[in-house]
Amino acid sequence: MFLPTRRAFGVWIALSLLGIAPLSAIAVSPAQKFPKACVWRVTNAKASFYLVGSIHALSKSDYPLPSPYEIALRDSKRFVFEFDPNHAAEFERKFEAAAKYPRGQDIRSKIDPELLAWLRKNILTVKAEHRRGKRAGVAAFDSELCYKPWWIAQHLAAPASYSKSSASHGLDNYFVDHAKMVGKEIGGLESVDEHVAVLGGLSDRDSEFMLRDALTQPTDGQKEFSRMYKAWRRGDTSALWAGDARLRNQAPRIAARLVEDRNVKWVPRIEAELKTGKPTAIVAGALHFAGPRGVIALLQKRGYEIEQL
Repeated sequence: MFLPTRRAFGVWIALSLLGIAPLSAIAVSPAQKFPKACVWRVTNAKASFYLVGSIHALSKSDYPLPSPYEIALRDSKRFVFEFDPNHAAEFERKFEAAAKYPRGQDIRSKIDPELLAWLRKNILTVKAEHRRGKRAGVAAFDSELCYKPWWIAQHLAAPASYSKSSASHGLDNYFVDHAKMVGKEIGGLESVDEHVAVLGGLSDRDSEFMLRDALTQPTDGQKEFSRMYKAWRRGDTSALWAGDARLRNQAPRIAARLVEDRNVKWVPRIEAELKTGKPTAIVAGALHFAGPRGVIALLQKRGYEIEQL
C-alpha cells in the first residue's frame, strides 16, 4: 500500500474516501493521444533518469499506458518509490498501530462531542470488511474507540472510491510488478517509519479536521477526482496544483505536511540517486511534481535540466 499522496493525497479525499463513479467510467481511451504525460527526464544527468508522477488507482482500461511511462520502465534499472515496497508488510503493521491511541486513551476525549455523537449514530465499524450484515448502533462503534479520526476518515467516512481491483491497477503497483518480474532494483525515498508518520504523526486537531473534511465534502468527490484524473492523463501539473488549492487554503499546515515538506526532504535523496550514474526512475504521487515547491521546481533550482515527455 502506498499512502494516497494527498488526495491519493493529491486528491486524498476523492481517491480514498468518497463514493465516486467507477474509474473506468471516467477513464479516457488509451488510444487517444495526449500532449504530455506526468513523466519527466533529467537531461543533464549522468544516465537516464526519470521522474514519474503516479496515480494510485486505475482501471484496466487505462492500459496500455502512454509511451513515456513505458520508456521510463524500459530505460531504468532502478525504481525508487515513496517507500520501499519490499517492506509493505512492515508498513501495513506499523500504519495500523499508528492509527490507534495509546492504552488508556480513546477518541472520546479527542474530538468534539457532537462529532462523536454523529459517528456513534452513523458509523458501523472501523473494520470495513465486517460492515456488511451488521446492525448499526452505538455498541458497534464504541467497541473500536481506539482508532484516530484520520483512520476513520480513510476507511469509513463514505464508501471507498476505489476497489482493491482499481488499487491493484495503480501505476505504482504496475511499476513494482515490472521491476520484480525482471529483477530490477527497488528502493524508497522514505523509510517505513517516515511514511507511517505522514498520517500517524498528525496532531489531534489536524486529525479531526481530516475527518470533518471527509464528511462535509462528499458531493464534490466525483467531480474533484475526475478533474485531477484528467489533469494527470494530460500531464497538466498546473491543473493538478490548482485542484489542490482548497486544502492549501483551509489547512495549510496539513497540506504542507502531506506534500511540500516531504518534497523538501526528498530532493537531497533524489540528488544522491542522480549522482550514482545508474539509470533510475523516481515514482511518486503526481502532485509531488507540481507547484513552486514541487520536486521539479526544487531540482531545477539545483541546476538540473528537466524536460517533460
